[in-house]
Amino acid sequence: MALPDDSTSPASASSTHDVVVRRSPRYVRFIVVGAVVAILATLVLTFVFPEQPNYSRAQVFGFVGIILVTVFVGLAAAIAVVVDRLSSRRARTIVMTTSERVEAPVDQNAAVDQKAPVDQNAPVEETRED
Repeated sequence: MALPDDSTSPASASSTHDVVVRRSPRYVRFIVVGAVVAILATLVLTFVFPEQPNYSRAQVFGFVGIILVTVFVGLAAAIAVVVDRLSSRRARTIVMTTSERVEAPVDQNAAVDQKAPVDQNAPVEETRED
């Protein structure tokens, strides 16, 4: 059965592509987990050892926290990179078919924005902000 030739119906064009599909880690989540673990380790280390007369617990928490957060975030990012490399070994190649709808040409005079009609005779209001 043949379809009627209607010039207003959209035509479709399709093509195929080879696409590599793989899972990859979310780097931000690894980094956030590294920072949280570092803060918890800092909290434990701050209160396990006795307080020094030269430094308050808040100062020790700050100093140790800066060092541990830097180290743990770096380690977490390195682990994320290793997991990403390992996941690339399990990558699969699949064939993807895309279809694109091609619309019929529209009359140039009818191409006016239908959402917001413009009144050509309406006065233009100017606003000044000083």
